[in-house]
Amino acid sequence: MGFPLVLILFLACMQFSHVWAARHVVQYAAYCAARATLVAHRSEYRAAAQQAAEQVCAWIVKGHRAGEADKVVPGWGPIPGSGAVGRKTRATVTERPWNVEAVVEHDFALIFPIVGPIIGWAVNPWRTGGEWLEQRADPTGNVGAGDLINHPHIRFRERAILPKPYVTIVPSGLPGGW
Repeated sequence: MGFPLVLILFLACMQFSHVWAARHVVQYAAYCAARATLVAHRSEYRAAAQQAAEQVCAWIVKGHRAGEADKVVPGWGPIPGSGAVGRKTRATVTERPWNVEAVVEHDFALIFPIVGPIIGWAVNPWRTGGEWLEQRADPTGNVGAGDLINHPHIRFRERAILPKPYVTIVPSGLPGGW
């Protein structure tokens, strides 16, 4: 009789733990994006920040569309389900006189059954008119709409500010894409 309630509480604990860990990963991605801009030329700030954020968030992203290949770590192999990291992770950089600020947004999939849709319904950032439609494409950036397996998503937005060194760096010619 109490099994459904215990199951929901158990799944909720697991989902909230997953969300908590993912939030910390996105915070680290913001730090890495800021750090990557410090060792790049001003013209490469955006590409360096995006690449660093994607490399960190590839471990927590879930979902991909047909044709999106998983990211590959040299010597280790592919990261399962990481094909959508470029679509679900966005990094922006703001340069100031004495520091650099990186902001990383990541759309995180709530993968646990029952409680994932409940949490998605409760904090749905893509709500229009009060209804909740799982993985509906809309102009506000719900990027999970085309995933092969639909999950509700929540959006994390984290920022990191690091002081700039005095040294200026020459362009290194970052490779396109990761």
